[in-house]
Amino acid sequence: MRKLTAALLCGIFVTGCISAYSRDLHEELADGIVRLHIIADDDSEEAQSVKLKVRDRVLEEMEKFETKEEAAEHIEDFERIANEVLEEEGVSYRASAEYGRFEFPTKYYDNFALPKGEYDAVRISLGKAEGKNWWCVLFPPLCYVDAATEEGEALLKETFGENYELVTGEGKPAVKIKFKIAEIFG
Repeated sequence: MRKLTAALLCGIFVTGCISAYSRDLHEELADGIVRLHIIADDDSEEAQSVKLKVRDRVLEEMEKFETKEEAAEHIEDFERIANEVLEEEGVSYRASAEYGRFEFPTKYYDNFALPKGEYDAVRISLGKAEGKNWWCVLFPPLCYVDAATEEGEALLKETFGENYELVTGEGKPAVKIKFKIAEIFG
């Protein structure tokens, strides 16, 4: 019984350490980026097409930011651009834009992934905002760059520094954590 108790306590301790490390790693990653999140009015083909036109115009007209704080400073411009596209497309709904900290699921890009969690983001809601959404990394400007190119890889290395291998999946850890009790009970 003592061994079982010791194993359980050890497992709880290791789980707590891994959880704390994971939380710290996410916070470090999240502090350096701003995501762009655009939510369509609904899931109709028209609304999804309009969402992509808003995306294209926002990316086309917004400058590449030098700092993540610039995204918050330009929030009115995001909303203005989105509403111009909606007007051109002749839809009856409007767009709203906000800057804040929002929850995101894990997102896999071509050659890297961002873990789920809270990130600073520009969120553009179109109409009822009940449709499928689209997102990318606005700062650093990964929306503008193919991460699979040398330029994109250099930007990833610069952005994520020592965590580059974690977000790209390179250099997977060689350590495997096992629990004896799990092995015993299969």
